[in-house]
Amino acid sequence: MILLSAVNLFAAEAPTATNYCLECHPTHYADISSCVACHRGFAGTARLNIAHEGLIAARFSSFTITNDPVTKRGKQRLEDYTCRRCHISGDKGNRLAANLDFSQLEKNPEELEEAIQSPVLFMPEFHFSQQQRIELVNAILFWGRQVKVPDHELPQVVHFEGEEVTREFQFEKHCGSCHRALTARFGGLGSGLIGPNLSGIFSEFYLLNFGEEKQRWSIENLEKWLKNPRKIRSYAQMPPVELKKEEFESICAELQHHEPIDNVLPNAGAPLSN
Repeated sequence: MILLSAVNLFAAEAPTATNYCLECHPTHYADISSCVACHRGFAGTARLNIAHEGLIAARFSSFTITNDPVTKRGKQRLEDYTCRRCHISGDKGNRLAANLDFSQLEKNPEELEEAIQSPVLFMPEFHFSQQQRIELVNAILFWGRQVKVPDHELPQVVHFEGEEVTREFQFEKHCGSCHRALTARFGGLGSGLIGPNLSGIFSEFYLLNFGEEKQRWSIENLEKWLKNPRKIRSYAQMPPVELKKEEFESICAELQHHEPIDNVLPNAGAPLSN
């Protein structure tokens, strides 16, 4: 009984874990959460290489604060620039490019900002300021935290150009000199930077900017536009494009943002051979 009491006494007097973050950094937002809840890292050691592992800088940690204005602006910018027409964020969007919910598990915030500043091929040049990029990264981190990571993800399809690609793409022939587009079945098409990027144009995540009523782009609306752009938008600089029925159907099939496209337009061009 005496021995048991001694053990209980020592257990009650055991010191709590030390937060070594506070030895170098001043306390802030103590009423909201702990240091590692916002900045990650490891607070239980004074060894910097361990304590700073996976650390999130202050400018990228706004997403951890409820109703933070930085994250709120980033989420709105993600909507305004229709990032989901190519990416998945918050478990919503098209799988034409990297899944942003999972990218944050592989890339640190600085790398995500760099990817926005120096976009890869077929990603539009948005020319965001540093503050705007910081806001977007916070939004990406916020939405990624809301999603449960699955045990496995479907592999991203990678498209290569080479001698094996023998198909003549009607998009390349009629649209590619002015436009670019990421597509579900054929990868990146087009090389032009004059016109807007058409990735995911038929999806719910593309810009609602068809006509004065800001309608969604559909196959029917695209057909109207190509016949006479200035009838839809009086200041349009694009000239009418004359297409045969089979050419137009092929372009629409090539632009699809999901698989399979044969169910959308059954007669639109032959599929690639294996």
